[in-house]
Amino acid sequence: MGYTNKGLLTDWQNNIDTVALLTKHSNTRTANKTRLSDLLNTVSTGKIVGAKERKELNGKKVILTSNSKSNPTVAFIECLGSWTQLPAFLKMFYPEMLQRKDYKSSCSIASSNILQMPSGRGSGASQAVKSLFVPINKYDPWRDDKKLMADVWQAVNLIGCNQVTGHQLSKEPGRGIYVTKDLIMDMLEHPEKATKTKIANALVLMRVAGAIHLAQPDELTDAGLKLTQFNNGSKLVKSHHVYILGDFNNSNWDLVVANFNLNLNTPISKEMLTQLFGEQVARDYFPDLSGGVGKREIDFFMTLKGSKGYTNEPIMTAKAAADTISSLASIKDRTSRQWVDQICNVKPVEMEKMSKSKAKQRGYLLGGFKDTPPAEKLIVPTTKEALRMCVENLAGKNEKLLRELKVRMHR
Repeated sequence: MGYTNKGLLTDWQNNIDTVALLTKHSNTRTANKTRLSDLLNTVSTGKIVGAKERKELNGKKVILTSNSKSNPTVAFIECLGSWTQLPAFLKMFYPEMLQRKDYKSSCSIASSNILQMPSGRGSGASQAVKSLFVPINKYDPWRDDKKLMADVWQAVNLIGCNQVTGHQLSKEPGRGIYVTKDLIMDMLEHPEKATKTKIANALVLMRVAGAIHLAQPDELTDAGLKLTQFNNGSKLVKSHHVYILGDFNNSNWDLVVANFNLNLNTPISKEMLTQLFGEQVARDYFPDLSGGVGKREIDFFMTLKGSKGYTNEPIMTAKAAADTISSLASIKDRTSRQWVDQICNVKPVEMEKMSKSKAKQRGYLLGGFKDTPPAEKLIVPTTKEALRMCVENLAGKNEKLLRELKVRMHR
């Protein structure tokens, strides 16, 4: 990304005097820092990596290169070259930061997890992994979400390296991490492209795969157990922020791909996870999630889709779908609209909410929906048969749309 001092930092062992000058700082200001991000927000990180830095409105720094910006921690580790170099580098130039006893293990696990990430479509990763993390091409409709998934996965691992000082949280060294959406945002390579809603939903998908899971009491040290609750006024409340970091290649990404569409704007309901894992697992590992669409509502749309047959015609309007959900579950209109989005997020349902103009543009036959108001969205089938019929309807008309629909068929 154009960091002037990247070569120096990558080979810092042979450039100790020069790097010592770059990292010269006041120990008084850094002695109480426990996280790498806090340290880099205090010292002159721009000077260290060889790039401009700027403070944002929230008081945190960003590192600038050409027309992009990055979090200081991401920029610093990119220049260092290897995450496993962090413990030795910090011990040499920031000895006032006392490292927790499993810090080296944490950096090693994080480095391994990132190296296991697929580098492109031609990599040896499974199809499920590519479906979640690697865009097929520039027409891939999930392109931005896939890039964010990869960014959040890197951020989750960086959190383990970020907590330099403190206690070991899990009984297995290097696995215990304290995760919040704010900490994730501080670790993202492209924070400007993320929202807290998308981060939260990306984390749930990673939990479904088992890449991370909510720490259970028997997995935690005393220090970790203390972080599982906090004082809210005069009452002790459970905290759902301590997780166990797994291995990328040992995670069940097929479980995600088989059950959910990659739509980071839409959350996964508790009932979906209960149906997938059973009541006890959903209760123990997803206690922070509640409510959302239930099995009865999902089954209704599955039945409706089957009764319509495999065509490329809309199934119903989004308003009619929301009204049906509202009637079935006795919930408010706003909630019912959110539940419709959740239903469309269930992969076996094979439906998508789409504007009337977009549906027409993509080759869906409007038929009895021609008189529907332009602002009204439609629920359309996304089965491979329906998409094939859309492709046939568009054949020779719009090359870009044809490519996009073929990408969806491939998925």
